[in-house]
Amino acid sequence: MVLFTAAVGFAAGSVGAGDGSADRTDRTQFVNPSLETVDDQSASLSTAETVSSDYVVTADDTEAEPGERVTVDVEAKALIDDDAEITGYELLVEYDDESLAFTDAETFLADDDDLDVESNDSSATVELDPSAFEIVGDELIAAATGGDSSVEMDVTIVTLEFVVVGEHGESADIDFEQESTMQSGATALSEYDDDELHWDGTTVDIPEADDEDSDGDGDDGISDDVQVGELSAVSQGGFVAFDEETESEAESEGVPFPVDDDGDTPVELTGAIFDDGTWESTDVSFPTLDAGAADAEVEARDGLSGEIDQESDELTVEGELTVLVDGDEDRQFSFDIEAVTADSGELSGSADFGSSPATVSAVDNEYVVEDRTGDSVVDGSLGLPSTQEGHNWLQLDLEIETEEVDVATGQAAGVVEDESGESIEGATVEVVDGVGATETDGDGAYELPVEVGTHELRFDSDSHAEKTVTVDVTEAETTERDVTLEAGDAEFDVEIDAEDVTAAETLVVTGTVHNVGTGVGSQAVTVSVGEESTTETVDLAGDESETVSLEWDVDENDVGEYTATIESVDDSASTDARVNEPTDSVDGSNGTEDEQPDGENTFAAHSQGGFISFAEDTDREGALEAGLGFPAEGDDDEHIRIVGTINDDGSWESTSTSFPNLETDSGIEAEVDAPDGLEGTIDDETGEMTVEGALDVAIEGDDDRQFTFEIATTTGESGSLSGTSDLDEDGGTVTVVDNEFLVDDTTGDSIIDSELDLPATEEGTNWFELELETELDVDEETAAEASETDEEDSGDEEDEADDGTTGAGAGIVTGLGLIVGLLSVVSASGLLLAGGIGRFSS
Repeated sequence: MVLFTAAVGFAAGSVGAGDGSADRTDRTQFVNPSLETVDDQSASLSTAETVSSDYVVTADDTEAEPGERVTVDVEAKALIDDDAEITGYELLVEYDDESLAFTDAETFLADDDDLDVESNDSSATVELDPSAFEIVGDELIAAATGGDSSVEMDVTIVTLEFVVVGEHGESADIDFEQESTMQSGATALSEYDDDELHWDGTTVDIPEADDEDSDGDGDDGISDDVQVGELSAVSQGGFVAFDEETESEAESEGVPFPVDDDGDTPVELTGAIFDDGTWESTDVSFPTLDAGAADAEVEARDGLSGEIDQESDELTVEGELTVLVDGDEDRQFSFDIEAVTADSGELSGSADFGSSPATVSAVDNEYVVEDRTGDSVVDGSLGLPSTQEGHNWLQLDLEIETEEVDVATGQAAGVVEDESGESIEGATVEVVDGVGATETDGDGAYELPVEVGTHELRFDSDSHAEKTVTVDVTEAETTERDVTLEAGDAEFDVEIDAEDVTAAETLVVTGTVHNVGTGVGSQAVTVSVGEESTTETVDLAGDESETVSLEWDVDENDVGEYTATIESVDDSASTDARVNEPTDSVDGSNGTEDEQPDGENTFAAHSQGGFISFAEDTDREGALEAGLGFPAEGDDDEHIRIVGTINDDGSWESTSTSFPNLETDSGIEAEVDAPDGLEGTIDDETGEMTVEGALDVAIEGDDDRQFTFEIATTTGESGSLSGTSDLDEDGGTVTVVDNEFLVDDTTGDSIIDSELDLPATEEGTNWFELELETELDVDEETAAEASETDEEDSGDEEDEADDGTTGAGAGIVTGLGLIVGLLSVVSASGLLLAGGIGRFSS
């Protein structure tokens, strides 16, 4: 089909807020908006028929191939020395409906919503009729500002859009009836001041078919894309990596592809070669790849394809790869590759089809990954989305065998419609048990070359249910098969999230509804927690999402554990939510808070730096480099705070501990908590101090992904670490250390555990060093201030935990979220390429 646009918008500028891209849902849309658009045709005056006129509306003749789009600017021109203005028009259009189909119209004279468009089989009416109020208003404004109230002649006034449905060698006329009118002010220009206005037309020519085509677009009933060969390939190495700046880093940190000659299960591919130099896979399989921290399953769900030129030693591999982390459908992402045997960024490919088997190295250093898994930990660790060109790497080494084949083919053709008889544009048509695929055009029509024999064709559309039919194809013949697709079904999946709160705050429960089906649907969705509930009707098209939220203002009577739920007709989900007891202090960070002490034998301590790292078999400097620095008071208000009371025997127990929620620069947040408080000893005479207790670390605040370990720090010696103390009866600075603690626990998430090397049970490889500014015998006010935290900062602070004073490596910050403020990524294993396609920064 050929879309013809008789553009009649304004060349000199617009009056009002007209926008050619405005939504025109109330008028006929393009029959085939995906077709190629022929260069806009500028309109010129045809004086032969208009010598006796004062004004003319005219358009250039043009031509177009079937299946193309054309535009023709139809202009209003003044043939006399006059500055007549235009405020509206009624354009009456007649056209050859055997060759053209009217689709739409737009204007630049005013907002498209003001344009009234009506059409039938062979005519259309396009009217812009402003009210007298609008015209007078414009004239008053023009008079007040000394400007013009409307557009003058010699402009384009409207865009008519057609699609050409005729055959080669035909022509189609478009005429503007002489009863059409143009307005100046509130009066028709053709009746104003005895002016003569002529309405000229145009012709769309459909040229003869190109004899050299043979016919590549199917004029002889058979497509030129005939299968002439087969190929099979196995992988012989290569690698894939994300977010690496150099090729050497990508090779060393990336995930390798298996080598068939080494006995590994290779990547395997079979496909068909066509006479136009293209190839298309018939089967692609990837083995499960060992990415270290997790297994990765890679799929090419829509197959792979490309171009092949054996004489020039050239090959391309194109398609979409989907990666499932640990085979989990809920943790997958996809990206497109266009690998070549030439150069791609910093990578160079190669091909030798003269050898047997042929050897190929296809590379891509220009692809980007815009998708993500939806798991913030995995995404943060992989750096998803990874959109910086040149930082993603793929090299696939293949051995390829090709074979010539003589395949007899025919053609399947037809029209795909919905249940109401409307054509379906963009529906996919593919051979289930062979090769070949296409899409329907604007009329729902398709043509597909198919190997001779009985085959199944699969028809699919985003908004309709899939359908498979059987066709019998004869050599050099076209088998007609029209198909009707039924509307697809909607399927509403739901997810829910809720954050713990303290009494007197607002508990917010957020539900997400996702239509994973193909049809439009409407369902009642209920979100509830405790005795609170809300129900909303959610309307979603296929693959659309919407949130449903519930807010509950809780008080002291609501303290306790709750289950928040969301239910649709198709699905339900739940999560735990807690309402905590209120405290005398402001609680915004993680920690324990009791009633504030009266100041007698009370101390307050604030972190001044330090670091932590796990499973580092090195010295202090190596652990410091690989670890994460603790925040320091002054550099970040959200630092570690401890308030406690000292007993007569020198022992102490915390009354308040506070750890800020810390966030990596990759956006992953870790919550650190001392659920049972901390304790230890203080000797103001010797200056010795100890800090002991259990620490919980929850990734993204998820209780299902947390681990616990115990520390027993000292200002003395601990393994390879040495503490310090400058403490007197008023307080001072201490550095407590622990190089002997172990981490027996795990998060239960293979990715996080691998990244952190959990469990970390080798003594002397875990490092904890915390510098504290300690004040003894503080009063009640000082103790209360030390216990306070800034809720806003703890919830929204975007600054990273400061590691500048300790020199802790930035690698920890870009890694798996780690335990910012408490955790260290294992530098030895700090990367994970999900599905062999990405990596965890170490």
